[in-house]
Amino acid sequence: MSSIRDELPPRTGPWASRFDTEDALVQADDALREAALKNHDLSPILPFEAVYGEGENCLGKATAITIDPRRPYSPDGEVNYVYADFSTRGLLYGVYRPARELENEEGPENDADLRNTTLYPYPGGYEEIDPVTVALADIGLDVPGVDRRLVNFCAGILGVEAVDDLGMLRETFDAAWPDYQDTIRAGLKHLVANQPLTVEQWFGLTYVQFPDQRELRAYLAQVYAYLFDDFEAMPLAPQ
Repeated sequence: MSSIRDELPPRTGPWASRFDTEDALVQADDALREAALKNHDLSPILPFEAVYGEGENCLGKATAITIDPRRPYSPDGEVNYVYADFSTRGLLYGVYRPARELENEEGPENDADLRNTTLYPYPGGYEEIDPVTVALADIGLDVPGVDRRLVNFCAGILGVEAVDDLGMLRETFDAAWPDYQDTIRAGLKHLVANQPLTVEQWFGLTYVQFPDQRELRAYLAQVYAYLFDDFEAMPLAPQ
């Protein structure tokens, strides 16, 4: 019998997710875009209930499906799929980039200054690291010059759904808010120099699995060089 992973695309998180309606997607984009502009954050992450309301208000907005890791196959050999319940915990990820024509040196100021790279719902509370609630100290990121935007950068921009689009961000990253650039610069330096996150923690935050600490460190060093030192080749995360 083939591996369960063989039945999935080469790069995927534990869950496959989608918005159920156009209205739900637009509502998420409006809220995430507002958070991006307010917080100077190119990869905002919001709790489901903060956008749609609590409990049953979250139903019908998104679907997430996965293969049950406890019972991957039913007794008759069929793949056993399960669905996430967004009414208890869900997250909304947005990844944006400054518009190419942006001329303001202080960064994006309004909706027209941001381009959407990707937008997706994802279930939370399934033993991974929740980027919205995890304490910075718990993952070694409570250091000067770093704030939660670095967590969002790792979980969103370097996360499984968007990491292959890093080249789209590179084109206009220097047009982002100066304080955002400073935070990401300081954060990547800290990640490379001090290696606060284990490969297990990195997977819990991003769903990208590195074989060992050395390769994760080398990758993050390349990301830093790509965004800040004119390193030409886009860093490739492992499949």
